[in-house]
Amino acid sequence: MVMLLRHRGFVLVWLAGLASSVASWLLITGLPIYVFGVTGSALVTSAVFLVELLCGITMGSFAGALADRFDRFRLMSGVALLQAAVVMPLVGEPGHRLWIICLVAGAQAMLTQTFDSARNAALPRLVEAAHLVRANSMVALNTSVGRLIGSSLGGFAITREGTRYLAIGAAVAFVTAAALIAAARRTAHHDAAEPAPDCGATSFFENWRFGLMTTMRNRSVRVTFQSVALGGVAQGLFAVLFVVFVSRALHADGTLTGVLRGVQAIGGVAGGLVVGLFGARLGPWLLMSLGAASFGLLSLTIWNGPALSRQIEVYIVLFILVGVPGIAYNSGAFAQIQQSVPDSDLGRAFGVFYMVYNASQGLGMAAAGLLGDVLNVVFVLNVQAVLYLASGAVVYFALRPARRPRSESLRQQWLSDRY
Repeated sequence: MVMLLRHRGFVLVWLAGLASSVASWLLITGLPIYVFGVTGSALVTSAVFLVELLCGITMGSFAGALADRFDRFRLMSGVALLQAAVVMPLVGEPGHRLWIICLVAGAQAMLTQTFDSARNAALPRLVEAAHLVRANSMVALNTSVGRLIGSSLGGFAITREGTRYLAIGAAVAFVTAAALIAAARRTAHHDAAEPAPDCGATSFFENWRFGLMTTMRNRSVRVTFQSVALGGVAQGLFAVLFVVFVSRALHADGTLTGVLRGVQAIGGVAGGLVVGLFGARLGPWLLMSLGAASFGLLSLTIWNGPALSRQIEVYIVLFILVGVPGIAYNSGAFAQIQQSVPDSDLGRAFGVFYMVYNASQGLGMAAAGLLGDVLNVVFVLNVQAVLYLASGAVVYFALRPARRPRSESLRQQWLSDRY
């Protein structure tokens, strides 16, 4: 990890990602609070999340294709500046013109996905393959740190001047990210600065289609996406039913809901540091397997814990711990894709990654909405935990390196000793 912090290009990209994450969490936290304050409707408030999710599902792979067609550093800088411009309508008070907020939320979802796809695809140009797990863990750590900072500032800003301070703060953070990326580009490997053309494909849509076909032919990537899809469904179930669990199983109010969601970010920061220090000793496939399995086991402990204890302190500790395997899983998944896909197709691979995750998360949310009032919430959440265990098992059994039979190993050792 110390070596990465000495690499000026990586540090600049890492700081740019942190600034972008803070800005995104400002909006993710502040906009729903504002909409609910204006309308008093949970249904209307959920529309903001729905717009973001649909944009991520429909435009995910297209966003990744841009990262393969253009210089990734210039693309990230341009996207960050565009994000700063997109929030400007929020400087004036939108009032009941909620279509403005929905447009801003949808545009930010697409642009964020483009930025993240380009950043993840650019990492192999900045660090050696042996350090990709560490680099990805530090990038994933940004989400947790950005959540801690952005969520706090978002709630504070929205109570002062409506969306004005929210927009100004996000714009400043996005412009800062653009400046940092522009500086990082000068330190990148210039011999790989431009993506290679796609086998004679000339149009954007041909590039997009060709890249998707190439990516999906890769067995390692297909298995990773299968694992991600299972985890996405589990996360969708959690996102909806977590509030119900706190109310019905823990007999607590919204205050505890906010505390438990917030302390996960603390575990995420710790997870980023742990994976950064020790994760490189494990292969990406093993890091994914251990992350998903740990997530599933901790989830089973949490959901069935009320049968033994409802002490708040116990659940605070458990939710902090949950943040660690999430970072481990994401770091392993990103490194697995980066090591399995050619540089010319990495943007599209990550675009599909986000599309699969968003679509499966939406499926989980829909299932939670249908089943949450019909079945016992603890039962459904136990299914959620089992999905995480299945996500880890898929990777472990499909991607673990093949081992030679012991008899063959002994024979090779005998031949080596003899000759």
